[in-house]
Amino acid sequence: MEKVGSIGMAGNDKVEFRAETEEKAAQVVDQLRLGGINISELARKGLRDTLRETLSDEEKIALHQRYKNGDISDAVADVLIGDGIEEIEREREAFEAAKKIDTDGLLQE
Repeated sequence: MEKVGSIGMAGNDKVEFRAETEEKAAQVVDQLRLGGINISELARKGLRDTLRETLSDEEKIALHQRYKNGDISDAVADVLIGDGIEEIEREREAFEAAKKIDTDGLLQE
């Protein structure tokens, strides 16, 4: 029977997954490496990468707004958006600057 892993969520919600095969694969790699591997760190990195990959651009922008409003912490924003925080802020600044450009004399007749 496969082992069931779980990740605690808010309240009583949990994300559960079956990971016996993945655990065996990690054990094989652990045996190959002199110092072993940190399976917990690999799991955290995998979850972080997967969370980022599943987010659409619109969701990233919405999360950035929640971050700017103080609704989510720096750490959570970093997990979900990462380097995208700086990219979104650069694009937002460029957009705001472009809105201020006087376009009256730029129209062709």
